[in-house]
Amino acid sequence: MIDLAAGIRSKIKAGALPVPLDALDKVWVGYGNGRACDACDDVITAADREYEIDLPDGRTIRFHAKCLAIWHDARADELKL
Repeated sequence: MIDLAAGIRSKIKAGALPVPLDALDKVWVGYGNGRACDACDDVITAADREYEIDLPDGRTIRFHAKCLAIWHDARADELKL
C-alpha cells in the first residue's frame, strides 16, 4: 500500500500539486460527482465530500477530505523550508 502522505509530498515536489504562497481564492464543498482527486487520483464519489479549490493562477484542484488535510500539512511543511 502506498503511503498517501508520501504520495502527496511527491506530487508537490514534482509540481503536480501546487503550494500556493498566496491565500487560496475560493474553496467549495459539496458531494463528489465522479471526478478524480488531485491528490490520490481516486474518484470522488457522490458518497464523498469533494473540496474544490480555486487557485490564484486560475486552476481548480479537487480533494477528498482526508487528502485535503494531508495536502495542507504538506504545504505547511514546504513553506517552512
